[in-house]
Amino acid sequence: MLTEAPPDARPQTALLGVLAVCSAVGVGMVYFPQALLPYVAASLQVPPADAALVVTAPQAGYAAGILAVVPLGDTGAQRRLLTILFGSVSVFAFTAAVAPSLPVLVLASFLMGCATVASPVIGPYVAGMTGSRRLGSVNSVLLSVGIPGMIASRAVAGYLGEEYSWRYAYFGAAALAVVCAVVAWTRLPVPESVEPVDFPGYLRRPLDQLRLRPGLRRSAFYQACSFAGFTGTWATLVLVLRDEFGLGAGALGWVSLVAIATMALVPVTGRLVDRRSPDVVTSWILAGTCAAAVLMLGALLGGPLGLGLLVAGVLVLDVSMQSGMVANVTRMYRLAPRSRSAMNTAYMVCAYAAGSLGSWAAVRLYEALGWWAVPSFVAALAGAAALAHTRRTKENEQ
Repeated sequence: MLTEAPPDARPQTALLGVLAVCSAVGVGMVYFPQALLPYVAASLQVPPADAALVVTAPQAGYAAGILAVVPLGDTGAQRRLLTILFGSVSVFAFTAAVAPSLPVLVLASFLMGCATVASPVIGPYVAGMTGSRRLGSVNSVLLSVGIPGMIASRAVAGYLGEEYSWRYAYFGAAALAVVCAVVAWTRLPVPESVEPVDFPGYLRRPLDQLRLRPGLRRSAFYQACSFAGFTGTWATLVLVLRDEFGLGAGALGWVSLVAIATMALVPVTGRLVDRRSPDVVTSWILAGTCAAAVLMLGALLGGPLGLGLLVAGVLVLDVSMQSGMVANVTRMYRLAPRSRSAMNTAYMVCAYAAGSLGSWAAVRLYEALGWWAVPSFVAALAGAAALAHTRRTKENEQ
């Protein structure tokens, strides 16, 4: 039975470190195939457009896993669940590594994505050990460790693909997943009790939580607006770097290093959320997103100044989006300790669906109107979230 921790409680440092690393590994499993696309296409002798399925398959599987697996965290069986998930990832990653054809590789990648939902399982699990006054700082630790997981997974996979074979990247993922499975089983505490699974009723719980909890709907809406603008920006960034500055795709990798600054700043946001409130910090974050849009418009100036303003805007946008996630998740986790996994499922589905739509819309806006339309799109989304947030704040004051 899941209960609420004392207000100032937090997980032991060693346990939090283990869970943060496992969460980062889970995040990396979704993103490392992005660096392997050209090598897969050449090795299996298929067009790059067909090989792109290797990138989209784990993302589709991840979305399916969030819907089908993450709500099980509310049963209290996270130790067993994480062990099974990482064990399954190792099997599917090994299958991908020895895949003789593209269809087998795509299927294995999809199944690997389904099983690599460790991060959205770990978040509510850690929240269950954390008091309400520490949720922001602890959540920010998980998020800040996950950022280098994304960066390192792409970098290592790209190196292995270029110097050796794309198959080595999957072999490495399989080995790393085995390690995480062993660590989860041996280092995580044995639960005092595990609730039985009300199948298929538990699948309806995320929708029920979204319907019943206004705070969850607010968090999901704010994050949906933020993530749609964020993914839209990154989907078009390579285009504006090419068209306005004559830079190739390699420049995108250097711009991605802004995530290192985000990794350092997000824990500060977590402490602010705990000291003030998620709503206060959300106001600052939405203002920061609008400022990021203004800075990114500076790319139209061209030259070193325009490039500098663009990179600065991307940095502010990245910090705002990741910090907003800390505030939104903290608000959500304070609502109902025994339903955190179900709420996290609803929250993440809303965010990822909005992110997909944001990428689609931004690319088409760029093609039709040019770069100015993309920062305007980001600002409009932030404005919609700010309007809803201001209305809610005024209602609370009355």
